Amino acid sequence: MGHAALRIVAPGSSAPVGIRFRPVVVLRAALALLIVAQLGRIPMLSTGSTEAPLLVNDICVMAVLGVVFLAALHARSFRVDAVGGVALLFCTVGAVSAVMAVPRFGLTTTQLVVSLAYLARWMVYFALYLAVINVVRSDDVMSVWRTMEATILALAAFGIVQAIFLPHFAQLVYPDSVVWRDWDEQGHRLVSTVLDPNIAGAMLVIILLVQIAQLASGERIPLWKPVLLFAAIIATLSRSAILSLMVGGVCILLVLGMSRRMMKLVAVIGVLGLAALPRILSFAAQFNKLRLDDSSALGRIVNWLRGLQVWADNPIIGIGFNTYGYVSERYGGVRLGTTTYSLDGGLLFIAVMTGIVGLTLYGFMLFLVVRHCRRVWRDRSLPAAWRALATGTAAATAAICVNSLFVNSLLTTFVMELLWVLWAMVFVIATTAVRPEEVRTRARLVACRHAA
Repeated sequence: MGHAALRIVAPGSSAPVGIRFRPVVVLRAALALLIVAQLGRIPMLSTGSTEAPLLVNDICVMAVLGVVFLAALHARSFRVDAVGGVALLFCTVGAVSAVMAVPRFGLTTTQLVVSLAYLARWMVYFALYLAVINVVRSDDVMSVWRTMEATILALAAFGIVQAIFLPHFAQLVYPDSVVWRDWDEQGHRLVSTVLDPNIAGAMLVIILLVQIAQLASGERIPLWKPVLLFAAIIATLSRSAILSLMVGGVCILLVLGMSRRMMKLVAVIGVLGLAALPRILSFAAQFNKLRLDDSSALGRIVNWLRGLQVWADNPIIGIGFNTYGYVSERYGGVRLGTTTYSLDGGLLFIAVMTGIVGLTLYGFMLFLVVRHCRRVWRDRSLPAAWRALATGTAAATAAICVNSLFVNSLLTTFVMELLWVLWAMVFVIATTAVRPEEVRTRARLVACRHAA
């Protein structure tokens, strides 16, 4: 269905006019509009202590799904691969566990609706994966990647300007918000349009790891791109982003080793980092980021221990998707804002919500994704750019699993969008790419037929 295109029919005419566009164009437009992030929010399902806002980005993703649905009807085909099948099972477990939580924890109808609304949002972003594997061709992959890269580079560039000239940016955008309940007081930290330094850092890390994989594979990319992203990550002062970048970097080194271009990048970053180190340390000290006993670190430990207790009490199928804010009150938790409805812990949070069953399904889905990546990076007949994309995607997957231990990035829509699209593009390469030896084989077959 990758060749499917939509025809626009003129009003009052039964004949299609000559306007055609492929769904991949809509996908690239949606990725470009990711830059809007939190700047466009429509409050939905407000319950006083929380709400499920509809973002501009949500609308863009749903537009992509609508176009792909029309293209699927036109092509009369729709592919669901193993990753998609496992993800659908995971959704089912999340829904069933949420419904079962109603009598077990005394949830109201409104609370169940709010919980299922977040599951529906997760499904919308998962559906983006299915959309990509159905409409993106292998020769579209790099153009989609370039759009994604350009968007995050723009987010980083604006973020650096914001960090210098627009402190407390979330409060500037939403002056009626309550500090610490709606948005943290971030000062001069980079938050960009995401309005959260940790989530912004996770998004920057994903793209930077693919760029590092490109350098390690010998691809020639302008060094200013990874330098800009690295500077933006430092400006977030997100320890989780820096740790996850290190984890992803080690993964890339294990697979691809160190190239000359990568060594040059490390040298440039090292020199700039040493020159700026005094100011970075002074900046970090203002936010208590150089101590292990700060309130944010201690708060995460408390949340992890509470999450482990909740999981131990509900090990098989969990407490239900996004019901944690309600259930945690029984374990001493307090619902003060949107962030208290989630749990920093990544896979731990998934285990709390959906139990061993859901965690197993989610883990198997990640295994399938990494297996696709491995299949691509080990195939020397494929272009280096594709193998680098697969390596960077695998590294980013591992990095975000680590990152989500400290911030709920694994289930945040902006991060999910980047990961689902990358995962899908690797699948497209692994299953539909035409390799050079296949081209030669087809040419010989055609020559034999003509000779016969």
